[in-house]
Amino acid sequence: MLRIIIFKEERGMKRSLTFLLAVLLVLGLTACGSSSTTPTTAPETKGEESKPSAETAQQQAPKSDEKVFIRIGTASLGGNFFPMGTALALAFEETIDNVKATGQATGGSSFNLTALDKKELEVGLSQSVAVASAINGTGSFEGAPLDSIATIANYHPTPSHIIIRKKANVKSFEDLKGKSLEMLAIGDGNEANAKKLLEALGIGWDEIKPVYSGNRVQAASALKTGKVDGIIDAAGLGSSWLVDVLGDGEDFDFIALTDEEIAKVTAKYPEFSKMNIPAATYKGQDQEIQAVANWTTINVRKDMDEELAYQITKAIFVNLDLLKERHDYFKSMSLETAPHDVVAPLHPGAEKYYKEVGALK
Repeated sequence: MLRIIIFKEERGMKRSLTFLLAVLLVLGLTACGSSSTTPTTAPETKGEESKPSAETAQQQAPKSDEKVFIRIGTASLGGNFFPMGTALALAFEETIDNVKATGQATGGSSFNLTALDKKELEVGLSQSVAVASAINGTGSFEGAPLDSIATIANYHPTPSHIIIRKKANVKSFEDLKGKSLEMLAIGDGNEANAKKLLEALGIGWDEIKPVYSGNRVQAASALKTGKVDGIIDAAGLGSSWLVDVLGDGEDFDFIALTDEEIAKVTAKYPEFSKMNIPAATYKGQDQEIQAVANWTTINVRKDMDEELAYQITKAIFVNLDLLKERHDYFKSMSLETAPHDVVAPLHPGAEKYYKEVGALK
């Protein structure tokens, strides 16, 4: 009995489905016939301007209620660039009308410059060593220089911390030959920084063992567990990440550069300058360490609308107290240093702001 009922229902369902398909076929043919009369382009509207594309809008200053999106390239989630980028996003939204800004985790300094060039970012944070490589076509940009990059500001000197596990038995820079060194990610500013130091001091890339853990969280684990011998880390003084990695300082040594080594580095790569790491910056570090440093920079594309670049620069300094609260790196930022010693040219919009407030003549 049960099977007979189901059979009858199925037959009824089949008849219903057949009827429904027939109706849909008729409707589909009608729709196809009518589509030939539908214009393939939108009708022209007199008296109205067409809206710019998303890409164009991102490079233009906000107008009326038009939303402008600013993507800020940072680095991995565990580093300093990401919280700095999110702080900048907040500053932009606080001051610039109709702007939506976001800090995005990326592959770091070199990645951000390439992404700016490809119009995949509007703002990018990078170390000046990576900027120099990009505009000169050296390092990871060998033979492919970028001519699209402009700078908004320098804002924080980052000394190169050369940190090696004691078990690696490294006593000088020369002893780094044959050692495994953490580079974080391919294209990261740390990689560019390390390549230049090694090259300037006569150590070939093939004479070390570069390790790419991907981000600082994984790199910290590799350093703590001894999976890598050390790192050349361009980081701010007292970086919380380094504080965590070093712990009580019992497992690591700092390698100081000699005066002669510093002279070689700065002569070959003028984006570097001498900067010492004061004693007691980290636990177990009882002596001052001679090092070299480069600037952390805020960059945009040269073709960014001048007014938008002006507003971005203004937003940074109007909200500088907020930025300093959000991240210690901003504490060293000032109008006295921001527009000077830049590697890429200042954007005209940034230059306009600096002249307006007397930071440039």
